[in-house]
Amino acid sequence: MADVVFAAPLGLVVGVPFGYALQRGRFCLNSAFRDLYLVRDLTLFRAWLLALLVQMVGVHALAAAGWVSLVGAPFWWLAALVGGVVFGWGMALSGG
Repeated sequence: MADVVFAAPLGLVVGVPFGYALQRGRFCLNSAFRDLYLVRDLTLFRAWLLALLVQMVGVHALAAAGWVSLVGAPFWWLAALVGGVVFGWGMALSGG
């Protein structure tokens, strides 16, 4: 229980500045892949890869320091399938 209580504020402290920086930088995952294929511009795609690398290293560094514990959640394939369809439908409706 202590891990959950500590992880929520830590996520907020890291997530808010990171989200603000991404919003101000007009970073969009869809644009990163679109520009990669249509315009052959790697700028946003490289930023996406850097963000992914920082997240992967950061999470494992926090786990190694004992600040968070990594536990695997059960995988519900039907929920993942329905969620993916709903998300994709929403992206299509919003013009993404």
